[in-house]
Amino acid sequence: MKEIVVLSGKGGVGKSVLTASLGWLLGGKHRVTLADTDVDAPNLHLTLGAELQTSREIKTSEKALIDYEKCLRCLQCQEVCRFSAIIGTESPLVVPYSCEGCGACAIICPAQAIIIDKVVNGRINVFSTKRLVVVAGELHIGESSSGLLVDMVKETARKKAEQTGAEILLIDGPPGIGCPVIAAVRGANYVMAVTEPTPAALHDLDRVIQVIRHFHVPVGIVINRAGLHDASKNAIYRYAEENNHSILAEIPKDRMVTQAIVDGRPVVAAYPDAPSAKAIRRLTERVREEIML
Repeated sequence: MKEIVVLSGKGGVGKSVLTASLGWLLGGKHRVTLADTDVDAPNLHLTLGAELQTSREIKTSEKALIDYEKCLRCLQCQEVCRFSAIIGTESPLVVPYSCEGCGACAIICPAQAIIIDKVVNGRINVFSTKRLVVVAGELHIGESSSGLLVDMVKETARKKAEQTGAEILLIDGPPGIGCPVIAAVRGANYVMAVTEPTPAALHDLDRVIQVIRHFHVPVGIVINRAGLHDASKNAIYRYAEENNHSILAEIPKDRMVTQAIVDGRPVVAAYPDAPSAKAIRRLTERVREEIML
């Protein structure tokens, strides 16, 4: 099974929209499982019009829990907390959103009234369409440990892929270059880096490619909304040439993409004759060549 990760470095460049269309097209010729690892804002299922099949709570974050029957109300835990996560003047109270689960309070407590335990901080949802399975992680508002949740999403998606005999695991990665991105790239066979012709997008493209290089994974660049700014598009081509990266495709700016999002369908399915849909079909064939399918 081949693992393809779609990254962007910068949010809002159309990564998930391209992933949905790519998955839909690949799913017409191969068995494909999709994973949405943008756990802070998962939306791949919306773009595909997928229906929820199963959902389960997950625990990848740790917080301090106080046993008030043992607590001496000495407030030493409050004094040692460097995150201001324990408040109160007479009795300590943990503020869950501030607690990092570091354990300093549990160590200092003379009555051993504090434990550090795992808490529910998100969900893993499984969606499906007629031709695709989508596994998506969803981090609860204000919670942390997104990198661990990405690992769990990928593990769940791999199991689903094995059950269905999938040939491709297509991963919609998170934006940026942080821990969730590192977790998404680890174990990949190929990375597709999506950018747009703006100075900010090129800057963030360079940063995410530096992360990808660390894992020695081959990468190809896709320029979305290609007609946005010619000077910036030319700068992306110069960057690709200087760093020996391939430009896989240019996807034109197309109002039918927006309409397809409103419809809850991939643009290649909803409007197959649209300029963007034609470009994405060419991109799909190029990706198949790159991963030798």
